[in-house]
Amino acid sequence: MQAARLTLPPRKRAWAIEELGVIGALLLLCAVLSLSTSSFLRADNLLDVARQASDYGIMAVGMVFLLAMGEVDLSVGAVLTLVGVVTALLLQASVPELVALPLGVATGALCGLVNGLVAVLLRIPSIIVTLGTMSIFRGLALVLSQAKPIASFPKQGSLFQLGADGVLGIPAGVLVMLLVCAAAHVALHHLPFGWRLQAIGSSPRAARFSGIAIARYRLLAMTLMGTVAGIAGVTALTFLEAADPNVGLGSELLVIASAVIGGTALTGGSGSVVGAVLGALIIAVIKNGLVHLGMSAYWGMTVTGVIIIAAVLVSSLFRRKETP
Repeated sequence: MQAARLTLPPRKRAWAIEELGVIGALLLLCAVLSLSTSSFLRADNLLDVARQASDYGIMAVGMVFLLAMGEVDLSVGAVLTLVGVVTALLLQASVPELVALPLGVATGALCGLVNGLVAVLLRIPSIIVTLGTMSIFRGLALVLSQAKPIASFPKQGSLFQLGADGVLGIPAGVLVMLLVCAAAHVALHHLPFGWRLQAIGSSPRAARFSGIAIARYRLLAMTLMGTVAGIAGVTALTFLEAADPNVGLGSELLVIASAVIGGTALTGGSGSVVGAVLGALIIAVIKNGLVHLGMSAYWGMTVTGVIIIAAVLVSSLFRRKETP
């Protein structure tokens, strides 16, 4: 009976309600800023907000899978940096664009696989493993780039044109974020893979008794996170047209914040891919809105922290109502 129950999608209706709450918060923020400054609702500014959100929104989608099973990855920002540097060096070595960019994504997947293998084989919590690999990956990026931005590589390929120009005026990063979000939503909420991850986060002991191979799913989820970070790194490179070894510093906090604001529980057991993208948009709107209001962008971190606490509080209230 327990095994059968663990294969069902958990708390589907509750998370739909919470996603509506995140949408309401985003619309309220946009309404307040549109009344406060006339420049906020300009089409070019809204597209820029969406593009900024895609920088960490893509990775937030992958983070949902980890958080849903009670894990976390602190190395995502460093992986993004390393992927950008490796891809730029490959292009600098005259590797064709259609080969170099997939190899960049593969680099991210390899980093995620390393995280997963260390965590599984040594039975170490992922937060400890990735705290260490965060320094390792960023150190490798600094060594490979000699701590200098890499910009002297060919940028005339179709993918770089797409990264710079977008499609019909929509930034390529936004399109990539939406595609990744759609695929991840299906995987998390409509496939046994996602249900089992959430079952592990809800009750590891019950998941083990039901026959779920926890170590295997832990390894798969961390490799998936690395792959998504690789996609984000390549996307950022095609837009910036340079690999900066200092890019991505602190982005792991924005990634986790996006997922939490979007309704994903830090304690595991459930997650919202759509909510993570909405959470990234909320953070981007806050940062952009403060600039338009003439305030320091550093206040954005303060406001984001308040919103995270509020999001966790709302999530806790939902859980109390659901608990018999």
